[in-house]
Amino acid sequence: MGRYSLDLLLNDTRGRVVLVENQLEQTDHVHLGQVLTYCAGTQAEVVIWIAQSMTEEHAAALEWLNSNTVSGIEFFGVEVEVLRIGGSAPAPNFRVVVKPNTYTKGSHGSRARVTTWTWEAYVEELRVPAARAEVGRLLLDAVVNEIEERGLAWQPVMNKGYVAIQRSGGYNALVIDVYWNKAPRLAAKLPASPDELGLANPYPHLQQIWTPAEREWGWTIPPGTKPPDLRPLFDLVLPFQPTSGPMPALRNSFLRERKPETGLRRGGEYGQTRTLGRVRSWASTRL
Repeated sequence: MGRYSLDLLLNDTRGRVVLVENQLEQTDHVHLGQVLTYCAGTQAEVVIWIAQSMTEEHAAALEWLNSNTVSGIEFFGVEVEVLRIGGSAPAPNFRVVVKPNTYTKGSHGSRARVTTWTWEAYVEELRVPAARAEVGRLLLDAVVNEIEERGLAWQPVMNKGYVAIQRSGGYNALVIDVYWNKAPRLAAKLPASPDELGLANPYPHLQQIWTPAEREWGWTIPPGTKPPDLRPLFDLVLPFQPTSGPMPALRNSFLRERKPETGLRRGGEYGQTRTLGRVRSWASTRL
């Protein structure tokens, strides 16, 4: 289509134009833009975005499109995984994450759309395993305790599949994810990657995940394990979180000037380093 190549364009049994966009990784803003561009160029009536995993922001974008675009255009968000049962050959399994409002409005029974998310709703509506939900609950308790000890004006907000720890203005500082990406996952919002910021991993014993599109540095907490000490995480994230407004982006000069060997010290008392000192100095002039 023009300068772009869409993945699949077909007609369903009702004669509607169906557009399929495949992404063999986590959703990103580039593919969201491609979906909208292809939709406009093909006059598609059904749009299906298939990805390995769909972030909460992109799922929310599709839900918004279903609620606010003209009648007759439907957006689906689908996650795909490969399953093997016993000695069988690997087979794809498709899970619908987002579907059009017309489908949701038509379900007036027990499966009606949830408007207030709770731990019980995560288990019942999203089929989150109870053990995973329990990890999220324990993490939230630990986060709230640390917030209270530090006197922060941060509030937990439960969303579809995750709890956002928000500061003033509704900006996320931390995320407890039980559904979307390598869950159960505790993640911190940063202005750049840990490598660019010169930050050492505070939890080297856990699987870490850096999600560039969301600017989240996260760690998977296996069910049955004790939540980690959150003091290092709060020490790490606080210099980047203003009291109000969005998290500013770091200047390229700051990243270029960073010495590769600097970072958060490992072992013993979780200390500050020259890198964090420079971050605080930079932040104090901009927040």
